[in-house]
Amino acid sequence: MPGPAAARAHILSRYRELLRLIARLPEAAKRAEGLAEARATTRARAAEADPTAALAHAKELAARIGFLRMITPREAPGAGGGTRRYVLRGGELVEGAGESKGERVADGTISVEDAHRWNERHFKRFHGHNKGKNMFF
Repeated sequence: MPGPAAARAHILSRYRELLRLIARLPEAAKRAEGLAEARATTRARAAEADPTAALAHAKELAARIGFLRMITPREAPGAGGGTRRYVLRGGELVEGAGESKGERVADGTISVEDAHRWNERHFKRFHGHNKGKNMFF
């Protein structure tokens, strides 16, 4: 059974997640209403001494988070967040996405046979053994 500090940290992280999801709601009125309700509910339940009631509140919080995950639109890539992505291109680490120009069968830059050889080589590298005869990928 986790101690009170661990339980508090868990509830706070779930509360932050709830606030992030509410902030992504498309309608401003629902955002304001949801934020006010989340704050009031969390503050009212912060001093709960009964462990069964606290568990019930945690379950309700998880249910609300699950519901909001379903109804809120996802953030567009690169919108806020501040996360940067880096890829290796030509042996150098550069900022960007994982799109690769060239060395693709669809581009016509390599043949199908070369693509099969690349696949077999990478399969051995990733899985530690050769592909079986009945594997189609």
